Amino acid sequence: MRRIIQYITALSAILLLNVEAKAQIDPSAFGYYEDALRYSQTNPFGTARFVGLGGAGMALGGEIGSIGVNPAGLGVFNRSQFVITPSLTFGSSESSFLDNTNSIRDEITNADLANFGVVINFNKGDLVPGTWRGGSLGITYNRTNDFRQNIQYSGQNNSNSIIDAMLEQSNGLPIDQLSGLGQVGFDHYLVNPLPGANNVYDSFVLGLPVQGEQIRRRGKIDQLNISYGTNFDDKLYLGGGIGFTNANYSYSRIFTETFVGEPLSQFSIDEKLDVNGTGVNLNVGVIIRPTNFVRIGASYTSPTWYNFNEESDVFYQSEYNNYDVADWVDNNGDRLILEDTVLNTLNTNTPLFTSDYNLRTPSKINTGVSFIISKYGFISADVEFVNYGNAHVSSGDFSTEGDNSTINNLYQSVTNIKIGGEYRYNMFRLRAGYSTFGDPFKSLNNVDRSRTVVSFGAGLNFGKYFFDVAYANTSYKETFSSYSVSSGGPQATVDNNIGNTLLTFGLNF
Repeated sequence: MRRIIQYITALSAILLLNVEAKAQIDPSAFGYYEDALRYSQTNPFGTARFVGLGGAGMALGGEIGSIGVNPAGLGVFNRSQFVITPSLTFGSSESSFLDNTNSIRDEITNADLANFGVVINFNKGDLVPGTWRGGSLGITYNRTNDFRQNIQYSGQNNSNSIIDAMLEQSNGLPIDQLSGLGQVGFDHYLVNPLPGANNVYDSFVLGLPVQGEQIRRRGKIDQLNISYGTNFDDKLYLGGGIGFTNANYSYSRIFTETFVGEPLSQFSIDEKLDVNGTGVNLNVGVIIRPTNFVRIGASYTSPTWYNFNEESDVFYQSEYNNYDVADWVDNNGDRLILEDTVLNTLNTNTPLFTSDYNLRTPSKINTGVSFIISKYGFISADVEFVNYGNAHVSSGDFSTEGDNSTINNLYQSVTNIKIGGEYRYNMFRLRAGYSTFGDPFKSLNNVDRSRTVVSFGAGLNFGKYFFDVAYANTSYKETFSSYSVSSGGPQATVDNNIGNTLLTFGLNF
């Protein structure tokens, strides 16, 4: 029974993609390929200074915000430091649906702790001889991803209904082999076998509906890093660390179809999912300073090895207008449903499904260079390489072969580019950054899903303590298709904009 419920839940996730995507999805996939991407991506994170630079600074060193990317930067510190960074996030999404016949804007605001950290410096004194100059221990916390999002869209569909998808899934199958939406349609009298043929189905609901969908996402990924970096003759810096991650994600989706002048007034799907997990990863890095004006860095972050547990269920509801099935007849006046039933409200609910599974995210390789412009500031550029097709799902509760095949079919390697700079004048600091994160999909709905981040920042450095502020705007597109039929299901395009304001207080000691 649990496997049947899992199939129904996974099928509803697959129906969010159109025909082009379904061609790349293994029929035996349960939807965990979506988790593989969700937990592999990160937003710009760290201190206000690091975010203001667009996340470009892994070769710079001496910045707590970059420790999670390149722990070798700890070797650049020459004193201990403590920082804390609260943040305020403003997210908005604007959806267009059914040829832009309807556009709805939704907003959400959140206050969070984005970052805190402490660096304990163990450098040798200037008069102590030796090439090895000591190092620093760093303990940092970062909010690396935030899943909070509200999406809604609606419009009149003049082409098809989800009942058409139910019919396509049912036709050709005997009643005892129905599954997924086909089974739901049969249970709710939305698809019915014709007399004398138990594998040919039809529906007495013939009209075209007003369709609407509300999607609510919540959750986050937090990471705690414990790292150490060391300094050799102020020319070579090496570092390594371990990261402990905590992830949670909740998802609710309500899809409705409303009819006028039909036996059915409304059909709805209410789907819920809750996921919690923990993970661990490792990273190592190096920074080389060939001259006082140039620093070159590279780092490797291992896959994050996650263990997740999840709960999910789906609720289906049909509201009929006291419809007597005896009224459905063929051209000869013969009844097509040979039972005496008057339909009002029909409900079905899948039992609560629970499972455990493991996820290995792809590794990341970072390279970067920083140019120090005397006392006036610097310019940094980073390049990150990630192959999302290397993610892998495993579980003892279900077969993951279909999801892993889909991961290879859907996702690709990307190159993420980050550029930033800082200008200094006495105690004042001005910063700007730009980042672009490549589209992880090989091809999906002809929509570019790359993300762009533009950031600005400023700071005051009083020597012993400092204040930094930054604002980063992230923009990207995504698409949703509530179901798919051979002629093409309805598609919503969502434009997302996320504004993040951070304020860092730092203390040197």
